[in-house]
Amino acid sequence: MTDPTLRAPDLGAWRVPTRAARMLWENVHLEGASVRLPEVVLPTAEIEDQLRPLYRKLGFKPGWVEAVTGISERRLWAPGVTAISAATDAARQALAEAGVSAAEVQAVVSCSVYKGRLEPSIACEVQGALGVGQHALNFDVGNACLGFLTGLQVVANMIALGQIDVGLVVSGEDAAPVLDATVARLHAPDADIHLFKDNLATLTLGSAAAAVVLVSARRARSARRLLGGVTLSAAQHHDLCVGDARGMVTDSVKLLREGVALAGRTWSEFSDVLGWQLGDVNTAALHQVGKAHHDTVVRHLGLDQDRAPQIYPWLGNAGSCGVPVTAILARDQGRVHPGDRMALMGIGSGLNCAMMGVLW
Repeated sequence: MTDPTLRAPDLGAWRVPTRAARMLWENVHLEGASVRLPEVVLPTAEIEDQLRPLYRKLGFKPGWVEAVTGISERRLWAPGVTAISAATDAARQALAEAGVSAAEVQAVVSCSVYKGRLEPSIACEVQGALGVGQHALNFDVGNACLGFLTGLQVVANMIALGQIDVGLVVSGEDAAPVLDATVARLHAPDADIHLFKDNLATLTLGSAAAAVVLVSARRARSARRLLGGVTLSAAQHHDLCVGDARGMVTDSVKLLREGVALAGRTWSEFSDVLGWQLGDVNTAALHQVGKAHHDTVVRHLGLDQDRAPQIYPWLGNAGSCGVPVTAILARDQGRVHPGDRMALMGIGSGLNCAMMGVLW
């Protein structure tokens, strides 16, 4: 009689990995990049003015949120402008800079936290607005504030595998709906200090749009390269920041502590993969939530403050756009030069952390 028990297949010496997911690319170039910033400025003081009833109840003085977060204002889209149309504008500018026509794009990936609707994908709408051809892939990637770096990773891998030569990564964030919903919630008669603390992180949000064109080496005109990087997670902390279209509930203290610790571990592996030391980084483009988060991460990693440009004082937490906007504005304002090494560093709800290296 035949033994019915199946034998375990021989898997060789493979073991569960104990290191971060690592990426190295030899033929991925960053050929074009652009941002689109909103025209409407919303001062933090104006938000606090709307919260006067709650402030009186809690005994807070005007200026408390700005003092704690370091955010004096953020930006919102003007009437008639959407996060998607702004992302499309940024994409159009990035393609022009890259010298790439819409017809040459083979993949469009959108990475925003903001969705606006469930379907179709934002990438599909951007592709249609740009006139990208029917054979191009289009899809959304969601990874909270880490989304843009995840999108870069996905497109870079496609290029490295020889699947495409030209890919477009876009993101457009719209903070207005969630800000309005949060202020309304804090107007409730039963609003208290606990509700305010849970929603404080939501009050840091701002809007922005960004786009990056990645191409293969055979298509590149510049020497700018996306070299590689690492990703690391601490998913046991998935409940520290939970959001939907109506707002976020955030344990800001624990999120900061665990996020900074994860960033430290990620930097250690990132340094090992690319062979970079802190002194090798000319510019660090960090995801920025506010002053406490930014300063603590910079201090914990041992970065030079002068090499970590800030956007949060006037843009707030721009979600998935934070890292690319910081990087692109640093370039546009003359802080980045050919041959410089730039580190893209993001931490997102989950917790997840990614760090990538760009050689300009």
